[in-house]
Amino acid sequence: MDFDKTRGSVLMTIRSRDLLNPNSNNSSGRLQLFENIVAEDDEVLGLKLVSGIFPNSWYNLSANIGNDILEFKETGDTGWIAMKIDDGSYNITEFTELIKSLLDDNSTNNLTYTITYDKITNTLNIKNSNPTEFNTIFNFEGNASCRRFLGFTTNNKTINSSSGITSDRCIDITDTFNSLYVRLPNVSNQKIIESSTSKYSNIIAHIPVPFSRNAIFVYEPNHPFIMELTQKQINSIEIAITFQNERMSVDFNKGDWEINLELSFHRKKHKRKNGFMLNDKMRRKIEDFNKNQKNAKMAIGKLKNMVDKK
Repeated sequence: MDFDKTRGSVLMTIRSRDLLNPNSNNSSGRLQLFENIVAEDDEVLGLKLVSGIFPNSWYNLSANIGNDILEFKETGDTGWIAMKIDDGSYNITEFTELIKSLLDDNSTNNLTYTITYDKITNTLNIKNSNPTEFNTIFNFEGNASCRRFLGFTTNNKTINSSSGITSDRCIDITDTFNSLYVRLPNVSNQKIIESSTSKYSNIIAHIPVPFSRNAIFVYEPNHPFIMELTQKQINSIEIAITFQNERMSVDFNKGDWEINLELSFHRKKHKRKNGFMLNDKMRRKIEDFNKNQKNAKMAIGKLKNMVDKK
C-alpha cells in the first residue's frame, strides 16, 4: 500500500460465539460496531488479520464437502452400487479398513477385497478375491466420489487381474481441503484476486492447515496482508470462513474460533504531477540562461575596459 499511517489503528478481537446471525456451520456471522468508523477525506482504511485460533473440528470426508460416495459394480450388476460413507475425520488406515468392510458387505458375488497402503509411494492397491471370474469397476467420475482419498484420477478403474488396481495419483486425505480462507464479504477492495474466479476477492487471509484432527491451531503471520478498502466508513464487518470455493463454508461442528483484526487509517501520498516537474525544469533552464547572459555581459564589459585602456 502506497500510503502513510496517520491516526493509528483499532484492534478488534472477535469470537465466533459473539457474532450476530451465525450460520449453522458456525463459520460466518456479523460483528456490529457500536459506532461508525469513518476515514477523513484524505485517508483510506486498511484491514488486516493479525492472528487467529481455529479448531480443526471439521470432517475431511463429509456430505458438506461432497466426497462421501464410492460407486462400484461387479460382473453381473446392471447398475452402480453407491456406498454412502459416514461423515468423519479419517486417517488412511481407518479409511481403508472402512472401505474394505463396505465393499465386502455390498459385493453381489460374495467377493472379498484387499486394500494395501504403500507409505513409500503414498498409493493404494485394491484387489478382489476372484478377478478372473468377476471384474470390479470403480466409478471415479461421480461428483461426490472419494477418489482423491484413494489416490485416483477421474477415470473409471477395473479390477480384472490378480494385480488389482493401484492409485494413479498421490493419496490425499485432506481431499485438497487443506487451507482456510477468511473472507470479509461486506467490505470492498480492488487489491486481491483469487485463482478460482480470476476476479477481485473478499479474502483477507489464506491459512494453511496442519492435519491434526480435533486439535487447535494458531495463525500468526509475520507480515499480514493489508486490505485497502475502497469505502470510507464501516459500521459492521461480515466474516465468513470458507474453503477456496467461496460457496463451500467450513463446518466447524459448532467449534468456536477467534480472530484479531486491525483496522488502520492511512493518508495517501501525494505524487507531483509531470506538469509540475516540467515547469520546474523550465524554470531552472531560464535561471541558467539568465545567469549565463549576465556572466557573458560582465565578460564583455571587462574586455571593453581593457581595450579602452590600451
